[in-house]
Amino acid sequence: MCIRDRMNTKGFTLIELVVVIVILGILAATAAPKFINLKADAQTATLQGVKAAMQGAAAMVYSKSLVKGNQSIGRSSVTLSDGDLVIKYGYPRANINEWQRLIDVDENFAYKIFGTSSLDVLVIYRKDSPEPTGGGSPCMVYYLEPTAPNTAPQFVLNKCE
Repeated sequence: MCIRDRMNTKGFTLIELVVVIVILGILAATAAPKFINLKADAQTATLQGVKAAMQGAAAMVYSKSLVKGNQSIGRSSVTLSDGDLVIKYGYPRANINEWQRLIDVDENFAYKIFGTSSLDVLVIYRKDSPEPTGGGSPCMVYYLEPTAPNTAPQFVLNKCE
């Protein structure tokens, strides 16, 4: 083996380096869209935590209602450490003040009520997303009161976009 052959095998040529950089650029360009939507996934994950907190609080209220025996009544109350809580068929009403007593969400969330004369819907949404205008709005959790005895309320999560 001559000295010239040894010198050619010590490193990469400029063309080889350019090819590697181009390949890395292509990989980065195809992987970038997956990382761009991480914000929406993170926001949805925080709403999943809010939904779980709401479900846990509602279950605890229902258990108090079972103990008191008023779970089949359309309008009643249970006693919490800070006073009475109005319930409907054993579960909390869709009332902003009552839910603020039950769960503690930080300042990144806001409450809203949608409703009719017979059914209220409590909405908790992220303040950094548009304010919800209906049940199909993104980035929110909503709570539908039970409509009859022995029925559970509904907790619905609309993912962030």
